[in-house]
Amino acid sequence: MWDERLRRMQIMTYIVLGVIVLLVVRLGWLQLVQGAQYKKIAEENRVRQVVTQAPRGTIYDRNGTVLVTNRPSFAISIIPAEYTSPEQETPLLAGIIGITTEKIETMIRQGEKFPYTPLRLKRDVDQVAIARVEERKRYLPGVIIEAVPVRHYVYKELAAHLCGFVGVISEEEYDQGKNMGYHPNDLVGKDGLEREWEKTLRGKNGGRRVEINASGEEVGALEDKPSIPGNAIVLTLDVNLQKAAEEALAAQVAASGKMGEPAKGGAVVVLDVRTGGVLAMASNPSFDPNVFAVGISNSNWEKIITNPNNPLTNRVIQSTYPPGSVFKIVTASAALNMGLTSREEIFEDKGVYVLNGWSFYGWETTGLGRLNIVDGIAWSSDPLFYELGRRLGADNLAAYALTFGLGNPTGIQLAGEEAGVVPSIEWKRANYGEEWYPGETLIAAIGQGYYLVTPLQQALLAMAVATGGVIHRPLLVDKTITPEGNVIQAYQPEIARTVYLRPEVWDTVRQGMRAVIEKGTAAAVFTGFPRAVAGKTGSAETGKGTTHSWFACYAPYENPEIAVAVLIDEGGEGSMAAAPVARHILEAYFGLQEQPLPPQPKTD
Repeated sequence: MWDERLRRMQIMTYIVLGVIVLLVVRLGWLQLVQGAQYKKIAEENRVRQVVTQAPRGTIYDRNGTVLVTNRPSFAISIIPAEYTSPEQETPLLAGIIGITTEKIETMIRQGEKFPYTPLRLKRDVDQVAIARVEERKRYLPGVIIEAVPVRHYVYKELAAHLCGFVGVISEEEYDQGKNMGYHPNDLVGKDGLEREWEKTLRGKNGGRRVEINASGEEVGALEDKPSIPGNAIVLTLDVNLQKAAEEALAAQVAASGKMGEPAKGGAVVVLDVRTGGVLAMASNPSFDPNVFAVGISNSNWEKIITNPNNPLTNRVIQSTYPPGSVFKIVTASAALNMGLTSREEIFEDKGVYVLNGWSFYGWETTGLGRLNIVDGIAWSSDPLFYELGRRLGADNLAAYALTFGLGNPTGIQLAGEEAGVVPSIEWKRANYGEEWYPGETLIAAIGQGYYLVTPLQQALLAMAVATGGVIHRPLLVDKTITPEGNVIQAYQPEIARTVYLRPEVWDTVRQGMRAVIEKGTAAAVFTGFPRAVAGKTGSAETGKGTTHSWFACYAPYENPEIAVAVLIDEGGEGSMAAAPVARHILEAYFGLQEQPLPPQPKTD
């Protein structure tokens, strides 16, 4: 009996010792081998590490006026690692902030790789939403209220197409930028300068380490690494001139509409001919980029994309039109430079030009009479330019158009620039499988047919005449600076191309453009204007019974400073719609008092 009890006690002793040994080994394994890992887990349970969003850099105009900055706001966000009860939390949270549960679930999946980076479910929330979240804090572990900067476009629609807008990073953008520190719910530039200067404007995110209790509430700060704001850019833009351009453009679009024209919108660009600096760039209709800054609503997005006049399109660079009679600058330059006409030659404008039995009419069907080439430019004589087109031929005309930069992007640092079209005999054969007809050369010589240009290209055409052939690359950013105002880099003018014509050719073309203002198609618009201006009107037929209104000019005539191009999309004749807008802009540039404009006669 005693031996049996002793044997059982020994077995129990061995079992107890075995358990103790196992516990000691396990404890040693946890402390010595996995101690660092569990210490980290425990620390993360006690400490919350939150990324703080850096403010984007400010955008200034040339005079230091703030165009785009940041304003403080609050966001309702999720810390994925602490969002422990999604089945209960997600429906509750969706009801509070007014977004779908599906959207919350999608955002959580996208942020799985960054468990302690806040997923901002809704930005720029009001105090009511904040209070509702705070009231239910105990039911919403992992949900926090963040103070985050929101992009603020000070003048709303003003220069919207130039400045652009920001939005939540797309999957494709994230894949490209994740190695540079981007996170799935970061805001990035989507269009305009915001997009092109993303690397400059983007700041460096900071972070906070805060102690939290079992309920996920912050009880103390352990470390705060401040974010670093992005660098700023200073534009060549003049905000006062921009305002004048947009107001004049919008007023004329409305006025053309009241006169029975479709008037779908328009564009204005003002360039410094000495540097290529963009002083103003306006596209109508416009939009308010602030609606994108916190995530555009479905209703606002629907309103924008269903607008048939495409407010997101920057007509200055992204829309192309037949150049109309502004193109006669190219035709005249080519014919004079090739010796196919001269300043002294006299043409007879009878209102119609006949080629191979086909009649081609001018805008003045009764004829303009005897004209030299200066008069032909002044009065925009179609028959005169039909004859010059016949002498030149389609390919010579195309070669000079290419020399002036038409048919090629200008190199402006904005996405989506259209190159336009410069047609040649081979171009038509390649694109249409047809031969070129002689009559098409006549049409091309007056800027109709297959030719397509952007308003920016028309402004550069005027610049070329003003400078005697020097065409600068359009410059948008004058310099980049630190948040403290120290210059990082200043950008110098860059010559994009030079058009080499004989000096007397430039003189003759300039005289013709000056005559447009003094006695020609724009004389009524510029009556009493105290500065010497040289310009060219244009009325480009659309083929639908409507007309695009063009005007391109430079000033002052003797010592040029700026070039201006104006387009009113289906706005009527050049002198009736586009030219008055240019006058208003020139008045603003030269600081002149506006004078009431006299009635304008019907001209090209």
